[in-house]
Amino acid sequence: MKTKAWLFLILANLFWAGNMVFGKSVTADFPPVWASFLRWVIAASVLLPMAQLIEKPSWIQVWRKNWSLLLFMSLTGIVIYTLLTYTALQHTSSTNGSLINSLTPALVSTLSFLFLKEKIGLRQGAGLALSLIGVLIVLTKGQLLAVFGTRYNAGDAILLAAVFLWAVYSIVSKRAQHLPPITFVAFTAFLGVFLMIPLLFMQPLHPERVTPFGITGILYLGLFPSIGSFLFWNRGIKELGAGKASITMNLMPIFTAGLSVLFGQPLLISQGIGGAIVIAGMLLSANLMSRKQAASKAEDERQHRGDIALKLALQNEKKHS
Repeated sequence: MKTKAWLFLILANLFWAGNMVFGKSVTADFPPVWASFLRWVIAASVLLPMAQLIEKPSWIQVWRKNWSLLLFMSLTGIVIYTLLTYTALQHTSSTNGSLINSLTPALVSTLSFLFLKEKIGLRQGAGLALSLIGVLIVLTKGQLLAVFGTRYNAGDAILLAAVFLWAVYSIVSKRAQHLPPITFVAFTAFLGVFLMIPLLFMQPLHPERVTPFGITGILYLGLFPSIGSFLFWNRGIKELGAGKASITMNLMPIFTAGLSVLFGQPLLISQGIGGAIVIAGMLLSANLMSRKQAASKAEDERQHRGDIALKLALQNEKKHS
């Protein structure tokens, strides 16, 4: 079960890496409000019938019992977070954006410790630090001290606020575990679309500026980061907890670098080394059993099965005697 949860989290971050790549290009065609609105219109159009077909929820009952939670999650994770991210991408570089996003695991772990009393074990803390080092190696091209010489701007401050909101979303999402996963994301997406309608008049759309690549980007944003990432992320948090799940967000810069290679950019040695360090940190934080522990557990299971078999054999012998 935990292996599947880690896989879900990896896929969620892969799709989010695409969100960073396509998001910056999409905002050249669409204002941030329209990019956010159209993204979640597409997502809600798919999620609502999917939830009805698979989970068959009682929508009115779900709303009556959870309206405050759903409204809060929609405001933080759908409306404000998305708007801040696309606004920030208009003013900051992808490198700065990735650097600031790398603060998310530490922030989520801290908030989880403060409000959810989730303990940060030695292995998890070491893995978190190791992953962060790997991220910095990728972002600074192996020159770690360059992080102190980076020039920051208003976009960086906006993205920092977005990262904080995402950390809050991840923490509070634990309270939504009782809700069917597709229904939960569908409801928050629908509320987000409704809440963004008044904001559309603040940033008018210019259809003549829209390109086929921009439309393709919007479709990607509406399907993969909005549906796939949110479903996988919420499932991963449910299984592993917010603090441990957030460590996988250090994979985003690695995936972003990989996607950049597909668009013709070369892969640097520092990116390969940093990516390996990030993965090592993730495996350490995953708290996987050592070989000795695994062997001991397997031996206990074999002994347990042997005891059951012996007991059954004695019972059969007694019946036939």
